[in-house]
Amino acid sequence: SKRKRSVGSSGGMRTPSPTLVEESSAKSAMIRQLRLMVKDALENEMAETAAWYAEKLVSLSGGELDDVLLLARSYYGGGEYARAAKILEKLIPRQIVAQFASGDTSKNTSAELRARLLAARCWLRCNQYATAVAILEPALVELSNNFGCFDKDKYNTNINNKQDVMDPALIPSSAARALFSVGESSNIQTIHLIHEDNDDDIDQKENNEQENVRQGDDTLITEEALIDLAAAACCIIGQAYAAMENRSRAVEWLQRALMVDPKCTEALSLLIDRKMLSVNEQFILRDKILQVLDVSESWRADLYAAMLGTQDNNHFFSNSTNNTEEEEDQGGGAIPRLERIHGLGDDPQVLRARAERLYYRHDPRAAYKIAKRIYNADPFDLRIVPVYVASMLELKESHELFAVAHALVKSYPKHACSWFAVGVYYLLVRKFDAAQRYFHKSAKINPRFAPAWIGFGNAFAAQDESEQAMAAYRSASRLFQGSHLPLLYIGMEYLRTNNLPLAKHFFHGAKALCPHDPAISNELGVVALRQADYHNAIQFFNNVLELFQRLPEKAPLKLVCESSVSNLGHTYVKLGEFSKAAHYFQLALTIKPNDPSTRAALAAVYHVLGGSYLHKAIEYYHMSLAIRPNDSFAAEMLTRAIKDVLDIDDPFDFPHRTLPYIFDDDRRTSHEDNLHDATMRDASPIRRVVPLPGDLVHASCDIDQD
Repeated sequence: SKRKRSVGSSGGMRTPSPTLVEESSAKSAMIRQLRLMVKDALENEMAETAAWYAEKLVSLSGGELDDVLLLARSYYGGGEYARAAKILEKLIPRQIVAQFASGDTSKNTSAELRARLLAARCWLRCNQYATAVAILEPALVELSNNFGCFDKDKYNTNINNKQDVMDPALIPSSAARALFSVGESSNIQTIHLIHEDNDDDIDQKENNEQENVRQGDDTLITEEALIDLAAAACCIIGQAYAAMENRSRAVEWLQRALMVDPKCTEALSLLIDRKMLSVNEQFILRDKILQVLDVSESWRADLYAAMLGTQDNNHFFSNSTNNTEEEEDQGGGAIPRLERIHGLGDDPQVLRARAERLYYRHDPRAAYKIAKRIYNADPFDLRIVPVYVASMLELKESHELFAVAHALVKSYPKHACSWFAVGVYYLLVRKFDAAQRYFHKSAKINPRFAPAWIGFGNAFAAQDESEQAMAAYRSASRLFQGSHLPLLYIGMEYLRTNNLPLAKHFFHGAKALCPHDPAISNELGVVALRQADYHNAIQFFNNVLELFQRLPEKAPLKLVCESSVSNLGHTYVKLGEFSKAAHYFQLALTIKPNDPSTRAALAAVYHVLGGSYLHKAIEYYHMSLAIRPNDSFAAEMLTRAIKDVLDIDDPFDFPHRTLPYIFDDDRRTSHEDNLHDATMRDASPIRRVVPLPGDLVHASCDIDQD
């Protein structure tokens, strides 16, 4: 009865037991401790430990969203992607309740959106690309409408118009702040998005921000440095579409990621490394990114300019002959500024961009030096391996290439790039069957590694197996839809089999993607020459000759022009203008003095001119045979030239019967026919290079690569 009265006196309320309070407090403390342990384990790359404690954490907390996310992150870190995705499905409602917006970070984004992002990453790892897209795309509807096509004019108008309220979703994330930069000393314009505060409040805020900058407050810098999750989501969708070989949608989403947040370098790397953009499209993207970047990020602008458009040679057609490295750079001297102003000269990304530019400008020696410098500093940086291997192939550094390939296979036996290097080595030593096996192994490990497919095609082409070569090149073209090189190679194979209409079609397709590659103009000229369209052939070869005349004296790119100059001589031979033909053959010999085909062609022209030129013809026949003694055409024509000299009484009289048996197509010997083909196809060094990452010289079927 006393117990009942005691309870009644308290109004029916029971006082919590001290034991229950202590247990609740201990449980909360244990949950906090487990969260810290899981986060610390994840930071220290201990995924299994993190998952062990995260499972206990989820049980104790009753399945709170943030704790389930920690568990999913633990599974993701341990490679259990499907398991993590299955757990995250519970956090994703069927009806969309949240949308990504520009400026979303890990600190201000809801758990649902973070769960969607991680789930999409998991399905991407599981090769479930359509599922990844289905999870993220509905949460990006509003953002895709705002950033479908970023209108810089609209952005500038909104900033300058004080009466309009700026919608942060319409401007880049870096500018979607109340104040993203302050102070005139930094030469950055101050932008205010304030409409209701009075002038005193505005002045006070300005003073506070300026005081923070002077005192070294990192608050603003920290906000700018956070990863934009909306851009990350766009990048994941772009990756998924790229894996599904939907280039247009992949490019759209990856470019949208860069417009939302220019700091999303993963999207830029995908666009560049997978060659999704043509050269002109790369320059357009570069200009868009430069418009979005803050003025304070000039180093990033220079770095992006250095990375984009590495394979274009347009500057040689527009610049003067005083061609310094600054003038060669399409980014307006971006690489020199990165080295001298921003202090990034030793950064691997800058060095790799510089090596790729040098390689595409047909300077393998300089590219090799820079690539070797990067490789020596970090032997396991696989990004530099392709250009390093390609440079060694052109320079015929077989011993070093063998050592590098051996080290890569030992360290990364399951990486496609390692077996690609092995295939390049066997291509260099002309063991084409072995090269085919290792290129095929590389492509089997990673079917989306386009350099392996191009190497595979090169190995087949070296053995005159055009059908298999074109099949491999088509695979590379499907993977690198923005690269002109696979189309160029397919056209070269059609040219080899004398299918001129199809060859011309693919050459024009390659030219649309890269208008200033001299190899394309040379091949189009060869097609026109074989179709007896001599005037168009002269026009194509003159395009390369214009490039040749603009180059400095010892530019490595001059060697690329030798084939076109020699082919120009053959074209004038067809037109019967032998004096002009002799002039261009002589010019070709100044570029490549020891070419036996050009010497034999010049000797034949002198033979046709007759008279006093007969002795020069005999001299050049001898020079050609000294370089290539088994040249049956030069040997036969030398015998005829000597006979012609002995048969005539007047050394300035030349029998007309000599003209047809030198250049008449019906009576020309098979090797004489090869004389024209060799000069037109000789990569000297108009080469077949693999689109970076992964460059490779094509071994011609009848001529050693130079």
